Amino acid sequence: MDQNDRKRTHVTFAPTTGTPLLFCTPAQATALLLEERKPVFLVRHGLTDWNIQMRLQGREDIPLSEEGRRQALHCASFLGGALVTNKLKMQKVYTSPLMRAYDTASYICESLLLEGPAIEGGLIERDYGSLSGLTPAKKKEMYPTPAEYPKDVESIPHAAQRMKRTLSQLCSASAEQGIVAVTHGGIMNALFSSLTGGRAGLGPNITQNCTVAMVAVGKYDIIPLSFNLTAHVFPEYVREIDFPISV
Repeated sequence: MDQNDRKRTHVTFAPTTGTPLLFCTPAQATALLLEERKPVFLVRHGLTDWNIQMRLQGREDIPLSEEGRRQALHCASFLGGALVTNKLKMQKVYTSPLMRAYDTASYICESLLLEGPAIEGGLIERDYGSLSGLTPAKKKEMYPTPAEYPKDVESIPHAAQRMKRTLSQLCSASAEQGIVAVTHGGIMNALFSSLTGGRAGLGPNITQNCTVAMVAVGKYDIIPLSFNLTAHVFPEYVREIDFPISV
């Protein structure tokens, strides 16, 4: 990461799907973490066949595809390597109970030499109810506007609040130096659209499979640090952060 990147408060990117977003420079992230906040590393699971078909998965228990497993292995390698380099020692990896997240978390556990992941129900995907399994075209045909969605669809505000509550509880109940949590695209988009006023989690800036997002979680707040970080960005970004909980 060059000197110009370190000086920026916010990094503005062209609206290209999957582009990494930085909401805090490493220096700003360091300052936030010094104020008794914990870093949380959020990972979206690897690719599934339903992702390729653009079908809403919701809480359907769809497994990783072969490409998804390769993505998960790659993510586990760069995430685990960066955490070890920065001497951030994790005791466990938390995961949604759905197999696509659990299997992704298992690869991360292996990279960190940990036992299997700990299941946390609050990390489960948004409940899309009757929309589950629909492609965008079919959803548009059946329900032309969000106002017409069935009543069994979990709202974005409700999903965001659930995720905030889950992360706060994990951080307050754990003595760990930081938290790694493997979850889903819909719930991550809900969280980040809420935290950033729509700069992430909406439109082209939605979370991609096996990218890493970071938030700082304190007693009263959750602050977004970064979103959609890949192997080309994540290790450099975290290397510039002076984690106060490093050993």
